[in-house]
Amino acid sequence: MPAVSHARPAFELGLDLCAFLFLPILVLASRGAAPLAAVAGVCALGLAAPQGGVAWRRARGLALLWGAVSALWAVEPRRSLLVAARLAGLFAIGLSLTAAADEIAAPRRLLGCLAAGLVVALALAVVQLATNGSLTAPFFVHQFIEPALNQSEDGFGFVLLPLCAALLALRRRLAAAALAAVTATVVFLLVGDAARIAFVLGAGFALLFYRWRGRLARLAAIASVALILAAPLVFPPLAGIGAARHEAQAVKFSVWHRLEIWSFVGRHIAEKPLFGWGLDSSRAIPGGAALTPEGRAWLPLHPHNAPLQVWLELGVPGALLFALFAARLWLALGRVDWPPLYAAAASGSLVTALVVALGSYGIWQEWLIASEFLTFFLILVMARIAAEPSR
Repeated sequence: MPAVSHARPAFELGLDLCAFLFLPILVLASRGAAPLAAVAGVCALGLAAPQGGVAWRRARGLALLWGAVSALWAVEPRRSLLVAARLAGLFAIGLSLTAAADEIAAPRRLLGCLAAGLVVALALAVVQLATNGSLTAPFFVHQFIEPALNQSEDGFGFVLLPLCAALLALRRRLAAAALAAVTATVVFLLVGDAARIAFVLGAGFALLFYRWRGRLARLAAIASVALILAAPLVFPPLAGIGAARHEAQAVKFSVWHRLEIWSFVGRHIAEKPLFGWGLDSSRAIPGGAALTPEGRAWLPLHPHNAPLQVWLELGVPGALLFALFAARLWLALGRVDWPPLYAAAASGSLVTALVVALGSYGIWQEWLIASEFLTFFLILVMARIAAEPSR
């Protein structure tokens, strides 16, 4: 395929551009992450496909298949099938990006593009916060609110530690320190509490993982499985615990609303625990649009908790598959042949993503899945850079 071979540099430049645009797009229009991932997926497919598929990882679409089957009993069957089709496309993008990670000829150039994009995104976030969204106000009907930057705050947390670890491997200590300091400052300037908590927990876990990698990987796998499978027994009862209720109300009203949502979701999980209500049925659960005593919907579109959403929509099979997926991620991270510092940084990124999943967003949101696939691709490419000195 000589024509495709000649196009490989163009495909790689396309991926470089996507790496640069990733974080600025999260700042200006987070939903743009999905189209950006689609472009990156096309470039990745062009880069990896000519190699005969040797870089393709094994993929098991059991969760996706179960989601599509759940349309048979879903509250909104057409919606379930539509979301299943969208997820199939997103997972195809993810597989293409994973396959292309080993085919990047100039990983340092891609690293530079990501670092430059982070600097631009940090500047854009500060301007947006200081000017009440003046950069995007002419293009949106809705008024800018500070939580609109939460998605970019999460994106900073996803990529910062692996990026700094790769820079340290290249002996760019000053650049790594400066990026870490500025990014941490911006993260704490923004208003996303969940993002800040996830960022701190991710950094703290990375320090521990650097010292006890194998043991912590196994413990994290076990803890993830236990938390996912026990989610209906862990999160919904919190609203009924007086100390938790008073603390949530004192900290922030949105925290108390989360507890109300989880209690509502827990009751409806108990109604259909085996098979669930169907893929993406959270938005149509009976009674979800009714108002709490404070005047908020009991279930606004999704539970803001990934394990609970999987339980609510896909029941026991979905929860088991989700738990297996999380466990395999941790076990793979424990044995992958990466330098200790970089593996620790990747573990911090994974903790950040998992903590965000416990308190924010819907698990099937396209921008979120696209961001996670792009982050995974970038982590795989930067791992090659981190391993260069040891080689």
